[in-house]
Amino acid sequence: MNRIYLLFLCLTLSTMTFGQEHAQDQSNTNEILADTIQKRQLINAGRMQLHIMIARLQNKVDVTDGVYDKLIDRDGDINKTTLVSNAIFGVTDKTVAYIENNESDDMLKRKYLGRVIDNLKLFNNDNNDGLIDEKYYASIFEHTYQLIRGFHNHNVVDYVRNHIDKAMFTLAPFVENDNQASVVLMEEMAEQYPEVLIKKIRTIKNEEAANVIVRKSAPKNPKIILNYATSTAIENSIVRRNKDPYVKQIVKIADSATIPLKAIFFIEELNKGKISIQEINKITNDENEYFKKLIALRQEYFTTDLRKIYDRELSHEAARYVTTMNELHDAGDAVRFRIIEKNNATEIYYIIVYGNDDLYTSSFLGCFNRFMQKIKPKSGDEFLNDIGKDKFRSFLRLCANYNTLNPFLASMKDSNRFVLMREFVTGLDNTLEQDLEGATDVANSFGSIKDSAMKKNIEDQISINRDQAQASNNHKAFKIYDVLYSMLTMSSDSLSSKFGIPPITIMPFNQLKDDSDVVVQQVFFFGDKDGQGVFKSFVGGFGAPDWKVQKFEKWYKISSIKGKRIDIYCNIPFDEPEDETAQRALQTYLDTNNIKPSIIIHRGHSYHLPSTLEHINQYHKVVILGACGAYQNLNAVLSQSEDAQIVSTKQIGAGKINGPIIRAFNQRLLAGKDIDWVEMWGQLSKQFSSGETKQLFDDYVPPYKNLGALFLKAYHKIEEDDKL
Repeated sequence: MNRIYLLFLCLTLSTMTFGQEHAQDQSNTNEILADTIQKRQLINAGRMQLHIMIARLQNKVDVTDGVYDKLIDRDGDINKTTLVSNAIFGVTDKTVAYIENNESDDMLKRKYLGRVIDNLKLFNNDNNDGLIDEKYYASIFEHTYQLIRGFHNHNVVDYVRNHIDKAMFTLAPFVENDNQASVVLMEEMAEQYPEVLIKKIRTIKNEEAANVIVRKSAPKNPKIILNYATSTAIENSIVRRNKDPYVKQIVKIADSATIPLKAIFFIEELNKGKISIQEINKITNDENEYFKKLIALRQEYFTTDLRKIYDRELSHEAARYVTTMNELHDAGDAVRFRIIEKNNATEIYYIIVYGNDDLYTSSFLGCFNRFMQKIKPKSGDEFLNDIGKDKFRSFLRLCANYNTLNPFLASMKDSNRFVLMREFVTGLDNTLEQDLEGATDVANSFGSIKDSAMKKNIEDQISINRDQAQASNNHKAFKIYDVLYSMLTMSSDSLSSKFGIPPITIMPFNQLKDDSDVVVQQVFFFGDKDGQGVFKSFVGGFGAPDWKVQKFEKWYKISSIKGKRIDIYCNIPFDEPEDETAQRALQTYLDTNNIKPSIIIHRGHSYHLPSTLEHINQYHKVVILGACGAYQNLNAVLSQSEDAQIVSTKQIGAGKINGPIIRAFNQRLLAGKDIDWVEMWGQLSKQFSSGETKQLFDDYVPPYKNLGALFLKAYHKIEEDDKL
């Protein structure tokens, strides 16, 4: 295999070298472009030590794959292997030769050789940590070579301007003595990566370059400029010395606004002279007026960089309404929803879409019912048109999840209803955020759309979109629509096979065992009255002859006696806040003894759910969330354990449903069976075949129906395969 690599590499390096140098050979006939040093005898003792260090660092990289052959094997990937090997050996040797063949000043040569050494050290450090980005490092080594040529030929600015990327920014200290090149680098980086540079502003030694960064970053992220303007750190003076009018307005907010962190969202209006500081202060002192104005501002600056900061602030402000409604879940509707009674339909809509992750089911339904009353006499599609269909996919997904999509669609004419749902699944590759949120919303809605004609309409439109993407070579769109179409037309097992992702219909028993062949579960209980009652019932369900129950100071341990080895740890739900103290004590015990549960179970109300979610990690393979509306937290779980299989409910979490699910689950574990979710769910559905329990059970979502998670897994797997 190494001989094949070597032959491929030699051909590739010769092609790359010819391609890069042929284009530049004519730029300076006095340059010596060679891969070897022509007069090695002229290297003095000091520089020879630097050459020896470079060779040692190259060897250190070379041996990482176990063979000294000037090939750095990158997981058998010939393209990655070629990139890295060329950078470490080909480009490095060429750079060293150029330095010695073209420069005469000893100190300048030492400086350049020092940069080569720094590159190799950076690579070795990241390689030791397993953090290598092959393209990034290939760029660093190539940039170094070309920058040295640029310094020699006095045209370094041109190269910098045409090769702005994060690798070039890593080399910023190397060009800082060339004022023009440094300013160009900082200016272009501030344009493309303001979030990177502004956070490093104190390290920018070139004052002109630092001023450019502040000026360029201010319209994109005014909040961070405000933070610097109100701080006592060195960044304060860097910001305040800036002469840019926009930056000066931010400083004015810092000095004159009563609540600067809220006033900063009015920066565009202030800069345009549309509002005064006095008017801003009046608005920011009234929470409801502030929320209303934020919505108007987001509509005004919908397509600008400021939209993202409005999104974050609106999420924060919506949480105030959501928290109040959630906390009053035991109160009557008149008290509970008083906080939104004076809000119009648009404002309630934004409370819903920005508060979606935290809304209890009953809070959502209360908001939705009031929203539907307040949009009258408009239809649902007329309302969405009025707000530019802003976040309409999130809203429709929530309606689908909470079984309110049909009432919303019923407010429209049939033809408009089908048009809206076609729009729902169109343009998913070209959202303003350029992310997958819209596509995930669509996937999540599939299981909740019961109207067969509507579902067929969606399937047909997705098929059309997929064909159009393929015909136009729109690779991102094709990947999105191919996954969505496959989800609608293929079985779960076929889908897993097609995209090479872990099956979501089965959890193999062997994947749940730890190194000692024990299946470990951790169950979270809480200290309210309901939680204590559920805990008593839960523990009482275990005992001889199958189980042994042990009580400790702050937790119980339940261990299997018969069948496979299972250990269940659950905290004692002391009165609040001692319940969370018990949870932390149990977690410390597990961590200290290297006990890693593969199963985590939440038994409590939804307002306790964040406490459980904090504990989820990559070792958890099955996550059972028995709380109201826990389905809305799938992304939170998957961000901490990407292959977790999740059981949750879209609406009411009920002990009469949670208990049988957990018992059925544990019976399979005792028998050493794989968890076949389809089979298990089919058996449970017979148990809950009528009445209230059927309605409750129908809102529970097993892993094989977590369609948003399935979409993301499939899409990201395609992305990974495309990079190979």
